[in-house]
This record gives sequence, structure tokens and C-alpha cells, in this order.
Amino acid sequence: MASIEIAQLSAYLDEASVAAVTRAIRGESSDDVDLESNEDHQVIDGNIDDDLFVDFRDRLEANELDADIYVPVDFEEVLTVSDYRIGSTIALQSVLESLREDFFIEDQDDSELVPNDDEEEDFEDEEEEDEDEDDDPFLDDEDDAIEMKDAQLRHIWRLMNQAAHDSVANNLVIFIRD
Repeated sequence: MASIEIAQLSAYLDEASVAAVTRAIRGESSDDVDLESNEDHQVIDGNIDDDLFVDFRDRLEANELDADIYVPVDFEEVLTVSDYRIGSTIALQSVLESLREDFFIEDQDDSELVPNDDEEEDFEDEEEEDEDEDDDPFLDDEDDAIEMKDAQLRHIWRLMNQAAHDSVANNLVIFIRD
């Protein structure tokens, strides 16, 4: 299972690696590089399906922003330091915003997980329409699988969006483990 965690950089890397990451970021960014915080370690989600997470990371890779660690500093390129790929949480937020449309997420959807009454009525109308149609049951299963995968990818998008927000707000680093 894959996980998304936020913590201080020193929670996962030794002193030498923290220094190397800091030096690499200073070479790319004009921002002040202070990667330590008094906030606690937090696991955003530790039970993400590996295959789905690979699909999500492929979308980040397509935007040239797939990384193992995201830091709350603004720079463009993904840096390689030791065995880690380091990306900017600021750039991640921008990429997530551009992916919002790909996942059919409306502005209020990223924080609202409970459907409102109108959505429940629309769902009931769709159920009535489905009962009237004589569709191939195999196509229904395939459509259901696609819808389930899309819903799970939207969930991962929300988790990453929340992690990016928390990272910037609390000066914490996002760690991706798969």
C-alpha cells in the first residue's frame, strides 16, 4: 500500500541528506529555505492502492512533477538528491489545479465529500432511467469498474490537494511512499 505523509524533512532523512536537499533547493529557488517546523508528523492516508497510485503518479509525471518528496518552497524542476526526487509543493498545487478538470472535480468538490440533496435526486432519476433500459450486463460491469476507478483517483487527488495545502500552511514536507 502507498501512503501520503507530511512531516519535517528531518523525520525521514539524516542530517547529511537534509543538508544536501537544502543546498540543492537553494540553487534553484530564491525563496528562504527553512524546512523545519514544530508541527507533528501526520499520515494523510496510508492505505492507497498501489496500482491506482501509480496511475495518479503517471499523471504527475506527464506534468513533469512526479517526486518522492515535496517541499514548501517555490521552484520549477524536480531535483534529484541522493536517491530522492524532490519537487515543490507550490508547483504541485499548480499541477493539481490543472488536473482538477481531468478528474471532473468542481471547486466545491475538493472539500465537500457528502452529496447535497440535488445530487441525490439526480442519482434517483438516473436509477429510474437505468431500470427502463435493457443494457448488456457486461457493459454495466465495465462502466461500474471505470466509475469506481475514477472515484478512487478523485479521492487520491483530494488527499494530495489536502497534503499540499497542509504542507504550505504548516511548513511541512510531503513524503510519498509506495
